[in-house]
Amino acid sequence: MVVSLTWALLALPRLRKRLPKIYLIARSWWLMLAALCACYVIAKITDNSQPSQPPTYPYQWLLIAFFVLIGLRGSYEIKRLWCLRNKAVLIHKLQARGLQANTQPFSQTSPHSPQAYTRLNLLDLLFSFAFITLIVSLIALQQLIWQREQYGVLFFVLYASQFNDIAQYLCGRLLGHKLFKRGLASTISPNKSIEGALFGSMLAALLATLLGIWLTPFSWWICLLAAYGLAVSGIAGDLLESAFKRQHGVKDTGTMLAGHGGVLDRVDSLLIGVPLFTLFYWLLG
Repeated sequence: MVVSLTWALLALPRLRKRLPKIYLIARSWWLMLAALCACYVIAKITDNSQPSQPPTYPYQWLLIAFFVLIGLRGSYEIKRLWCLRNKAVLIHKLQARGLQANTQPFSQTSPHSPQAYTRLNLLDLLFSFAFITLIVSLIALQQLIWQREQYGVLFFVLYASQFNDIAQYLCGRLLGHKLFKRGLASTISPNKSIEGALFGSMLAALLATLLGIWLTPFSWWICLLAAYGLAVSGIAGDLLESAFKRQHGVKDTGTMLAGHGGVLDRVDSLLIGVPLFTLFYWLLG
C-alpha cells in the first residue's frame, strides 16, 4: 500500500516530469513487491484436512521459487555480460532505447560475431559470489521469518533498501556538491555525491524505522540501527554493481524492467546488506 500510494503520487504528470527516475524506481519496486505479496498470500493458505494436527502450509514453496527465479534471471544477466556476442546484443538493445551512448565500449561489436567469452577477473568473481550469497540469504531469511512467524521482517528489509534508493537520489539532487566538491566515487559512479549518500542514508533509516516499529517485533533503536546498516551497505552494493557494469561497458544489465534495467540493477542495494542482516537475525534470534 505504501509503495502503491508513492507510485500513484509520482505518476502525476508534474511530478513524473520532474522526477522520472524516482517514478521508475517506485514502479519497478511495486512490481517486485506485488509478486512477493502474491506469493505470501498464497503461501499462507493452510491445509486443515486433519483437525487434530497443526495446520500446514502446502504452498510455502512459492516463496523459495520466487527467490530462485530472481537468482536464475540475475545469473543469466551475469553470464550474458561474460559472453561477448550476447553482450553486443544487449548493448544494441540499450542503444536502440536511448539508454546507452554509442561511445560505450563494445558498442560497435556485431551481434553476429563468433561466440567468445571475456576473461574473468577478481571483480567478476566477487560480484557473482555476492549475488549468489544474496539469493541464499533471501531464502534463509524467509525460512527463519516463517519459523518465527515474524512475517513483516522481510518487508522491512526491502523497504529500507527502497527508501535508501529514493532518499539518496533526492538528497543528491537537492544537496549534491554543495558541501563536498568531490563525488562519492567519481571513477565508478560519477552521479553519486557524498551529500546524497550521507543525508539520504539517514533519511532512509528514519523512514524505514517508522515502518519497522509496525512491521517487526524489534524495538525502535534496533530498527534504527538495522535500517541505517541496510542503507549504508546498500550504497556499497550499488557501487559494487556500478563497478561491475562499468568494467563491461554497459549502462544497465538488462531491459526487463522498463526504464530501470534488469534484475541486477534492482537488487544491487541488497547485495551486502541482506546477507549481513540474515546473519545477525539468525544469531540474535
